[in-house]
Amino acid sequence: MAVLTYVQAINQAVKEEMRRDDAVVVWGEDQISMNGVHGQMRDIYDEFGGDRIKDTPICEQAIAGMSAGAALRGLRPIGVFMNAGFSLCAFDGIFLKLGCHGVMAPSNMSVVLYSTIAGPREDNDHGMSPEALYAHAPYLKIVMPSTPYDAKGLFKTAIRDDRPVFVFDHAWCYYMGHKDGEIVRSQEVVSQEVPDEEYLIPFGKADIKQEGSDITLVTYSFMTHMALAAAYNLKKEGINVEVVDLRTLVPMDVETIVKSVKKTGRLLVVHEAMKRAGFAGEILWRVAEEAPEIISSLKAPFKRLAGMNLPLNAIIGPYAVPSVESITATVKEMVKA
Repeated sequence: MAVLTYVQAINQAVKEEMRRDDAVVVWGEDQISMNGVHGQMRDIYDEFGGDRIKDTPICEQAIAGMSAGAALRGLRPIGVFMNAGFSLCAFDGIFLKLGCHGVMAPSNMSVVLYSTIAGPREDNDHGMSPEALYAHAPYLKIVMPSTPYDAKGLFKTAIRDDRPVFVFDHAWCYYMGHKDGEIVRSQEVVSQEVPDEEYLIPFGKADIKQEGSDITLVTYSFMTHMALAAAYNLKKEGINVEVVDLRTLVPMDVETIVKSVKKTGRLLVVHEAMKRAGFAGEILWRVAEEAPEIISSLKAPFKRLAGMNLPLNAIIGPYAVPSVESITATVKEMVKA
């Protein structure tokens, strides 16, 4: 197996799919000039040329529109927005044209929209987590990996899907991860063994990153690393946390969550996005609706831990979202309830 960073895993996924299918193309801001800003598109221009990857003007509406039009003509475009907040400039194209009407196209509408959440140390434009907004679109699939292995397998699945998919990275997954109960910046920590042979990860299949018996912690994207760091520390105190990484929000694997909660009797949902109207509400209600018998057997009420209902900036951002410490404290409160 090769040992890859998150960025290298994405790069490998795109190259493999472009070699496999000539219809796969890439365009977006700085995809050639900066290798995809973080390096995801490194060497793709050298191998595939300017017909397969293009730099676009700073116009997100055009990126979304070009992607939709190209898909209708038989291509399988990857439309890249530099940051997740910037994608809102193309909300009409993403939400209405692809997320609502795309599935009614007379042919396949294979479009991968790809963007990065830069994290809470940035301002709103760069650090926003808009997944709940896009999950409201009827036909838009939402993918949010946390590890190199998951990122590669899910990205390849997204490219081969015949309908629109939005893949959100988190920039902190590129260079930060959990080690011995802490979040550290280390390329070694964020690297992972990835199979040399081809593999795909199906949508709608959560991954239990750590098994436990006392509480189920459901999360996704970089908060998976926060959750695992907290779980490491809690285990020293005799509290065993089951960490469920959703990997895809739409479709969502409710079955795995329900099975876990039936075992632990407690459910905490953690995400970086704002709490109000955040995706945690969808997760909790889906569990309650699909397994109402769980409610009467819970050892503690459902709980969600999310970002404050505030716009982000570099000063308050790190304190406005869940941390290892706040996750640890919340789990303790629920287990002792």
